[in-house]
Amino acid sequence: MDLDRGYVSHVSDDGRVEYLVDHLAEVSDMSARFAQEFGAQSWGRVIGLLHDVGKFSNEFQDRILRNGPKVDHSTAGAWLLARSGKDLLAYCVAGHHGGLPDGTPGFDSRRSGFIERMSKAQRNSIPDFSAYEKEIDVDLAILENPKITATIDSARFTFSFLTRMLFSCLVDSDYLCTERFMNGFSREPLYYDAITCLNERLEAKINSFFPPKTAINAARCGVLDDCLRASRLERGVYSITAPTGSGKTYALMRFALNHAETHGMRRVICAEPYTSIIEQNADVYRDVLGFENVLEHHGNFDYSLNGDFELGDRLRFAAENWDAPVVVTTNVQLFESLLSNRASRCRKLHNIANSVIVLDEAQMIPIKYLVACVKCLAELVRNYGCTVVLCSATQPSLAPFFKKEGFGVKEVISDVDGLFSSLKRTSFDSVGALDDEVLAGMLAENNQALCIVNSRRQAKAVYDMVQSKRDPGGVYHLTTLMHSEHRRRVLAEIRACLDAGSPCIVVATSLVEAGVDLDFPIVFRAMAGIDSLVQAAGRCNREMKRPAAESRVIVFETANTYSLPREVDQHAAVTRSVLRYSDCAISKVDSVETIAAYFNRLYKIQDSSGLDSENVAQLLSAYGKSAGSLKLFDIPFETAANRMRFIDDSSYSVIIPTQGYEDEIAALEHGIVSRSGMRKLSRISVGIYRGDLDRLNDAGALKAVADDVFILVDADRYSQDTGLDSSSESGSGLFW
Repeated sequence: MDLDRGYVSHVSDDGRVEYLVDHLAEVSDMSARFAQEFGAQSWGRVIGLLHDVGKFSNEFQDRILRNGPKVDHSTAGAWLLARSGKDLLAYCVAGHHGGLPDGTPGFDSRRSGFIERMSKAQRNSIPDFSAYEKEIDVDLAILENPKITATIDSARFTFSFLTRMLFSCLVDSDYLCTERFMNGFSREPLYYDAITCLNERLEAKINSFFPPKTAINAARCGVLDDCLRASRLERGVYSITAPTGSGKTYALMRFALNHAETHGMRRVICAEPYTSIIEQNADVYRDVLGFENVLEHHGNFDYSLNGDFELGDRLRFAAENWDAPVVVTTNVQLFESLLSNRASRCRKLHNIANSVIVLDEAQMIPIKYLVACVKCLAELVRNYGCTVVLCSATQPSLAPFFKKEGFGVKEVISDVDGLFSSLKRTSFDSVGALDDEVLAGMLAENNQALCIVNSRRQAKAVYDMVQSKRDPGGVYHLTTLMHSEHRRRVLAEIRACLDAGSPCIVVATSLVEAGVDLDFPIVFRAMAGIDSLVQAAGRCNREMKRPAAESRVIVFETANTYSLPREVDQHAAVTRSVLRYSDCAISKVDSVETIAAYFNRLYKIQDSSGLDSENVAQLLSAYGKSAGSLKLFDIPFETAANRMRFIDDSSYSVIIPTQGYEDEIAALEHGIVSRSGMRKLSRISVGIYRGDLDRLNDAGALKAVADDVFILVDADRYSQDTGLDSSSESGSGLFW
């Protein structure tokens, strides 16, 4: 591919001149460099070179120079590739602005399909862009196929995944080059250090833990040793199965950084289920590795950094494409991006190649997306130089799913049973059915106790009853009816009470189970999945200051009637089944065998459709060629992306007026709030379902300010004890 350096100019909307041929050359070079990480540089180069050739048409020049009608300029380059049999590359070019399209649009898409656009080009019904031939010489025959491998069953998924990775190279290059032109200079990157340097810093910190001085520290140091030993093995799929309190935060990073240094890998990506865990772990890593080496990426992160806007800008830019050596993010961000069709979300994908990917609390992958998520992880290991690490105290039984993809799962911990035994800190008991009144009475008899239930409605009811049975001081409520700033403040009060030995009774939903550092002498847990029971136990005797026999986790059935999501009911039913029909007694509910039996049964009852209930994996694995003369791959990129929704988007945000957020709320009311302002407002918002929204609206308690976003105008509806009062009678909403 040779490029004539003659210029074809057009004028952008703000009147500045850019040079199209130079832009194509620059994007082409950068896209090739990005794609080189997975051996597809010639493919990256050609899509960069052809993505904007439609701008050579007179119609597009009229649009730019004389504000003429809008022109589709992306079909042109896509057609050059499609007619040459380069379907996958054609999709990339066709979608570089609007997102990867469906081949043939289904009911999930309202846009023109890829095949329809190619048919239109075949009929010469797009603007004539042949002027490009005077400027660009493209020889598609010299394209080198990347060394992509696939199993018989995974071939179609492999092709669709490769397309998305190439798409990432193109759109990130296009964004960066256009941004540089518009600003007149390149963005300022993070000033980060090499993986080797980060590893040295972490090892210096870890060396301070040796030699261990207590039994619990000896167990933690053993985990650290196992991680160092395993990190030198080949790339692949690993598991770190370690109980709560075993020091996984440092251990998983020790494995990841040493493994990355051993194999010349570029970065470590840690995916967590909750922002509370991200914030906690990111703080730990920043303290050891340095601030600019750790990118914390989630919707609540404040890039203003208390006035350090220059560093905030560098972090914000890095979050667009994960250009940082350590990324701490959400499961949602990782998996929805891997299966997205949108340019903005796909930009980061090429930077995932050649990385260590750590899934902390791996059991939190939603069951309905399990097959799709495993297939994505398998692709990253198979073709993109990645290693995947599954970390959990309640390790899900994912080995059969990875085996189907051709990978074994290697356990990092040398003696899992011994580790669980040495760190056993609680004893489980079952007390049968309890109504709320009896439960509240049992809680009120304790000086310090945690109770976790399955619905916000029950948490409020039990909290009120406990308050009525004892001095209300030291009684706390924690649910997502309280916004995150409120919960953070209450958690700080709870920790202070626990440290001081003061009275502290907490009634909460499952939001306190994973990653929340609390230490109670006794925990009550409503029947749920075994993983939830074990995670709840992690809030009991956390630092092993009491004998296990005196640190009780009491499992109870709820005698009162509360409407719960099907998933919660199903997981509880599987737990009952495992405890009833196997050799797993309640006293051994936290054993490795019981946890494995639970997940095996849970996955078995789903069958293949339940593990891919949104058909995301099926859509991307079973597509075929289109009818007619073109015979192009009919890949449903947009439909699959629209179905990949980890978080229920049927909820509505209610913003709670809070001191310190007045400017952002005023900007929202005037329709001028910035993206950073919305991010800040998310800290004081509560999610509710339609029924609760209607009741609050009927009471005149809300002001609508945007689609699905409301401001609470009735201050009496928000309690500093229990959060938002929607006067819900159904209790149907469960937020985690």
